[in-house]
Amino acid sequence: MAVSLPNALGTSLLVITMLDPSAGPTHLAISSSCPAPRLASHRGYGTENTLAAFASALDAGSEQVEFDVHFTSDHQPVLMHDATVDRTTTGTGRVADMTLAEFRALRTANGERPPTLAAALRLVRDRGGRAMVELKEVPDAEDVRELREIYTLLNARRWASMTSFIPAALRAVGSIGAARGLLSSSALSVSAAKGFSFVSVRYDRLTTALVQEYRAAGFPVYAFTPNDEVAWRRLADYGVSGVVTDRTPAYLDWARSVCPVPVTD
Repeated sequence: MAVSLPNALGTSLLVITMLDPSAGPTHLAISSSCPAPRLASHRGYGTENTLAAFASALDAGSEQVEFDVHFTSDHQPVLMHDATVDRTTTGTGRVADMTLAEFRALRTANGERPPTLAAALRLVRDRGGRAMVELKEVPDAEDVRELREIYTLLNARRWASMTSFIPAALRAVGSIGAARGLLSSSALSVSAAKGFSFVSVRYDRLTTALVQEYRAAGFPVYAFTPNDEVAWRRLADYGVSGVVTDRTPAYLDWARSVCPVPVTD
């Protein structure tokens, strides 16, 4: 049985709902009766920021994947966490100094070509998931033009939000029309989040009072990057909307333990 996926920025919580195996992967559907926050898989699950990692996360049951974007010298948005390719590919140097062709000639640890944003979003769309796209730099006008073309081509505005630690990066892409979330490693003030769609805060900086303050102001709250059950349960008690975690299967197992699959006729 097919299930329509919820708005990834809502404030309700999730319950596990099984899909017909022939219909594709098992995702998490929303119910106000379940305490487990919704899941976003941090850089996928596997070799970070690769198509295989995103496929693994979505096929395991995650409804949303998070990944990082830099821009090549010819203004193409590509996936890479660091400003340089040294740590995660066979090459060296800054993404910003490479053409798209040079970037795509590299190989990741699992032997893939590092992907473009368009390829990653297409995979997420085709698997019925959602994306959380982190902008690692402030895009210039040509970068934004390329982003807009990709979002328009894939009709991604409704299911691929953009996040950044840099407010100016989010302001630069405001015309694209996607939801925009401000990231923060500290206890971000509500006033600092004004003008954005949601907040994503380092999990150990959140408190019940702060989450309540965000939600009272209309901001759904994501927490990054909690990787154990103690933290997941604490964040659920706080009332966060979602967590961004590295441990997709473990989180899904925990969520199933607190949100059993409902019995159906």
